[in-house]
Amino acid sequence: MHVFRIQDKSGRGPFRPGFTIKWNEVREDTANLEPFYCEFPSFNAVNGEHCGCACSTQKQLKRWFTETEYRRLKELGYKAVKLKVDRILHESEIQLIFTRKRALRKGATEIHLYA
Repeated sequence: MHVFRIQDKSGRGPFRPGFTIKWNEVREDTANLEPFYCEFPSFNAVNGEHCGCACSTQKQLKRWFTETEYRRLKELGYKAVKLKVDRILHESEIQLIFTRKRALRKGATEIHLYA
């Protein structure tokens, strides 16, 4: 199975302390996009596997990142990718948490999120 996410060349996503201010827009729907640790409070990292947050579709990913935000993220070294994953641990209408044996940067295929 495949998932879609935004990440840098190291496989790290753009939601990290002090970084979102560089690309995130103020939007009315932001309150509907809960961080994974709020939406899935029982989540625990899986020993020996690489975990990450993603979306099941490109449409979901566009809900998280506007075209303007994505353009800024690309300037900061991020890209939208499709990843093959081993397991999905939790899933909702807006996001999922997955695991894979390979590092997140390996085997990531860039996709065109916005034409």
